[in-house]
Amino acid sequence: MRYLRKPGFLAALAVTLFSISLPLTAWETKQIQGRDHIRVAEIASFYGLSNETAPDANTRKFTGSQRELVVLKNSRVAFVNGICHWLAFPVAEESGQLHLSRLDLGKTIEPAFRPSLIQGLSPVTTVVIDAGHGGHDNGATSPYEYEKNFALDVARRVRDELKKAGVRVVMTRNSDTFVELPDRAAVANRLPNSIFVSIHFNAADANSAATGFEMYCVTPRGAPSTAYERLTVRDMVAENGNESDIESFALANAVYHSMHGKLNMFDRGLKRSRFAVLRHCTRPAILIEGGFLTNSDDARKVASKQWREQYAASIARGILEYRKLATAGTAPRQVADYRGATPSGTAVAAAPSPTPSLSLRDPGTRSAQN
Repeated sequence: MRYLRKPGFLAALAVTLFSISLPLTAWETKQIQGRDHIRVAEIASFYGLSNETAPDANTRKFTGSQRELVVLKNSRVAFVNGICHWLAFPVAEESGQLHLSRLDLGKTIEPAFRPSLIQGLSPVTTVVIDAGHGGHDNGATSPYEYEKNFALDVARRVRDELKKAGVRVVMTRNSDTFVELPDRAAVANRLPNSIFVSIHFNAADANSAATGFEMYCVTPRGAPSTAYERLTVRDMVAENGNESDIESFALANAVYHSMHGKLNMFDRGLKRSRFAVLRHCTRPAILIEGGFLTNSDDARKVASKQWREQYAASIARGILEYRKLATAGTAPRQVADYRGATPSGTAVAAAPSPTPSLSLRDPGTRSAQN
């Protein structure tokens, strides 16, 4: 796609960024590459992160007040309370200081650190569970089974866990049938106070070493999706999913912390995309990639009924944590809570670093159709 460089594009981008809800404080912004940025040190101070360390020349780690933030210079990878997040734009260095884009502060850092302050959350009365693929669409293939069958099995297990908790559940499919992508999102759109959870498994035919969990919520307007490095005209389109993009992020964050709090699998990060089921869904919506069927270790885990039961339980637990947030304003548990540790003692050391194995064009999301 050709990149647009006209003044009108920059003006529209400025309006989009200005409209983002941010913490009520007098931020000192700096224009870097045409976007508002804020010093990471100032952000850390606002959230009570008083202890700054430099594990290496490119990394800054801020801890304090039961919170933790790790950023990497010139990288879109950041760790927030022990979980890998992919930012919209790289952390920029200016005058010897690291800066974070204003969009990333409003759309990632603020809702991750203070989910209980998110305005307008609707109480969750229905959970729509979407088992990816189905029918003629097998999805990815492992030595043991097709993705479509694993996805349906996990979806049913999540359904059963939620029903035990008294939650109404609707399945987009409950048999080996194919459902068009817009129709999947439409199920949730028709139901008031619903959320949408799409379950998939990953594949990377060109890289059998690719491994781990990743999760997606809709890309904010004015930002490139994780798989792309530059803004395009497409990124300025207001998707239906952008109506609930902060809520979707909060849902994704709650479920992702639950998954990594109890299951041992590589953290590929909470990412952004405009996959069809995400951009068409006006309710809070996430898409989960539960390990690589093209990786021998991941595939072996996924083939285990016991592992799939634990995996489904972790998804259901995260959904219930989001439900408590939406109904009672209770902040969801995080990795440190599940592991019985402080944030600084959890996943940062074990989480992925921005190495080529996590490049922005890393294969492995072909099961999540556009």
